[in-house]
Amino acid sequence: MKRIVYYLLILVFPVASFMGCNTTRTNEEAGERLSLSFNENRTFKIAQFTDIHWKNDKVEECAGTTSIIRQVLEAEKPDLAVLTGDIVTGHPEAGWKAVTSIFVESGMKFAVVLGNHDDEAEWSRHQIFDFLETVPGFVGEKGPANVTGVGNYIIELKRPDTGYTSALLYFFDSNAYCEDKDISNYGWVEFDQIAWYREQSKHYTSQNGDAAYPGLAFFHIPLPEYGIVAKDSARFGEFHEDVCSPKINTGLLAAFVEMKDVMGTFVGHDHVNNYIGMHKGVALAYGQSTGGYGDLPKGSRIIELFEGEHRFDTWVRTAEGTDLYYSYPAQTTE
Repeated sequence: MKRIVYYLLILVFPVASFMGCNTTRTNEEAGERLSLSFNENRTFKIAQFTDIHWKNDKVEECAGTTSIIRQVLEAEKPDLAVLTGDIVTGHPEAGWKAVTSIFVESGMKFAVVLGNHDDEAEWSRHQIFDFLETVPGFVGEKGPANVTGVGNYIIELKRPDTGYTSALLYFFDSNAYCEDKDISNYGWVEFDQIAWYREQSKHYTSQNGDAAYPGLAFFHIPLPEYGIVAKDSARFGEFHEDVCSPKINTGLLAAFVEMKDVMGTFVGHDHVNNYIGMHKGVALAYGQSTGGYGDLPKGSRIIELFEGEHRFDTWVRTAEGTDLYYSYPAQTTE
């Protein structure tokens, strides 16, 4: 009997060892957390770039996109750039090297969520993140392996004086397409992703004495509730394109409302919409398209958080200057 067990161990051990050597862990699974810090003036500024649609063979378009990104970074001096999907739609290796080099040369930290077009060329979503993880200044990650999608992660924003967490940035993969077109054309944030978010949110709220941290959420495809905001007279900004959301609602906004941390969501996808509006206490905002189709001037949505407060200011910056100032939760505009 002992001899049988001995031989079984010999057979199993190498397999287990092989699996262990090839298993990757996210920062979250390893007990580490992605984090950045508020400034000494207790603010944190984000520049959202969306729908860049970079194609290296479109030389003039690429030059214009590079110029506007650099203008935004120089004028706003954000603490973080967030790229919310449909970033590279041409040759992936050349495109991702070109786009990320803009931020590397600027010394800018940047985070990424993917859109429905990013993995339509030669690179999968995993391969894109494999590349991003080699780029200086990239602060995202693939996220938990047992959760749908690639790029579900959280960045903690710390107080500079104590190092304690003060706010949270949530990033979701809104996926790409639905296989059954009778259900929906576009994909959605799935149930297990929402369960992951709820678990993380509960953890952070418990850690903070049962008080929810202020948070923001970034993903590519808008929620169905964006269509409700579009028809609201209090909507602020441009609405020139149907909201191309999934035709199924998995309850992500309901989770945000229940967990009480996410103050606003920031998406792309629909290039000629740049509005923001309130629904159930959550601000639903489009970014300003940085590339691709549409007559709106190319640019960026800027978001400024205030350390220790459940509020933020946001505006749009283009080559023409700034516009569409909006304050949450007051819903005041300038």
